[in-house]
Amino acid sequence: MQNSLLNPSGPILRPFSLNEAKAAGINPAAIWRSSNILPVSRGLYRPSDWDFDLPAAARSLSSASPGAWISHTTAARLYGFVLPAWLSDSNELHLSKPRHLPSVRRKGIIGHTEKHFEGEIEQVQGIWMSTRARTWLDLARRLPLHDLVCVADQLIRIPRPEFEGRDAPFATAEQLRNMVERHKNRQGVVRARQALDLMRVGGRLGSRDFATYGHA
Repeated sequence: MQNSLLNPSGPILRPFSLNEAKAAGINPAAIWRSSNILPVSRGLYRPSDWDFDLPAAARSLSSASPGAWISHTTAARLYGFVLPAWLSDSNELHLSKPRHLPSVRRKGIIGHTEKHFEGEIEQVQGIWMSTRARTWLDLARRLPLHDLVCVADQLIRIPRPEFEGRDAPFATAEQLRNMVERHKNRQGVVRARQALDLMRVGGRLGSRDFATYGHA
């Protein structure tokens, strides 16, 4: 994981949670006294000269939010989904929590209270995220049908092992159908069902990288 542990003897280059600082042996009082560290939200801090970086921001948010996971547009961008131009550069930070936990109340964070089933959340390079299939369903409420189909095509596409280092699709058509069936009353599920009928292996490929965040 890139820069997963803070080095107490070196400069802090990315956002971090208080838990990460304690694990690295950094005294919280030193953080609070520093003029080079700014508070972002409860238990979250960043260097004063830090330029926004989505993976780093998502990693620190995940670390500071036990039981929650990165989701929706944020997860889609980290996975390298082919998104429409108006969303492809979004720096929104979406965080989902299960219904038994308090709702997300962090400045600058778009919170969701979600019902989820086993196998819909995974850890990718130290970040807890919704799986690609679940992220696709989460996007159904927001994406137009054409774009939702494009993402489905991307997920079920058979890869070329010699170029991509994997021999299985990111998700199967059956997995997407099962995802829709498990969440029959979810907003956007009608559009997701329409996308299931239109998706096809080998269709509508975009030009963006398909493996921005590794092969889970």
